[in-house]
Amino acid sequence: MAAILSTWMIRTLAGNGEPGFTGDGGPSLYARLNEPKGVAVDDHGNVYVADSENHVIRKIERATGIISTVVGMPPDGQREEDSHRDHVISVADEDPFADSRHESAQQSYVQQSDLSGTVRYVTTGTAPLQRYAGDGGLAVAAALNFPTAVVVDKVGNLYVADTMNHRVRLVNAVTGIITTLAGTGQPRFSGDGGSADQAALNEPAALVLSTDETLLYIADQSNHRVRMIDLRTRVIQTVAGTGSATYDGDGKLGVETALAGPSGLAIAGDQLYIADTFNGRVRALHLSTGLISNAAGNGGSYRYESALDASSASLARPTGIAIGQQ
Repeated sequence: MAAILSTWMIRTLAGNGEPGFTGDGGPSLYARLNEPKGVAVDDHGNVYVADSENHVIRKIERATGIISTVVGMPPDGQREEDSHRDHVISVADEDPFADSRHESAQQSYVQQSDLSGTVRYVTTGTAPLQRYAGDGGLAVAAALNFPTAVVVDKVGNLYVADTMNHRVRLVNAVTGIITTLAGTGQPRFSGDGGSADQAALNEPAALVLSTDETLLYIADQSNHRVRMIDLRTRVIQTVAGTGSATYDGDGKLGVETALAGPSGLAIAGDQLYIADTFNGRVRALHLSTGLISNAAGNGGSYRYESALDASSASLARPTGIAIGQQ
């Protein structure tokens, strides 16, 4: 993980270049990360990293450069438990909604847990990994499953895209307690107009807060939509995407415009920018009107060209967006 300084010099902020999980409590430069994805910075300059393949969120203290895990359990064997137990269960046992495909591919795996029941690792079988636990307890004792994005608000609450658990999790800044804000854990689409925790998401991949922090936008990647949660009411709705993974033009309402695997979000003023990954474009949703336009990318096969108008340039599966200050 690298930082670009104001002089356009680049330096390493965290990670020693070796994949794995080590280093908590020490300098971030000597820690091991494993496929870090999303990054967020709080008002104090502390950096939060979605350490995706380690299934945790890690924090780098600005003042000291010390790294620690703040959400999720690290890989098995890296954090000792005072008490744990092993038992074998199946996907169907854990998931009451498991369909016949899951039942026919039942997977025996060892669920090693501490006293809170935290799922630890899979040992055998071919069915999908069920690695979700911890709601109502401390975030450091929760189980995440390939988190890919994290955002932090002004008071320090953390929002985590718990991607392969098909949920968005919320960590309270005061108590350190984790809860599910959105998603049922079932990878499908449902729930618009209702409570976010009763809505289904499918691989949420990016998050961004509105400027006043009353709204949370979610790139619901495999539903090919962008969803929005009103944090005052916890109601969820779709603001862009039809669920069809195609490109069908611009100039329409966002909810009438197709997206294909959106995986990056950023806000600037009245515009929500969307990395429309498999369409090879960056789209701009005008929040006051609901209309969508093309901000960058022509949708064609990638080739490097310089000094082009942004909408004429080719992009190769854009996945992340950040807005600079002028």
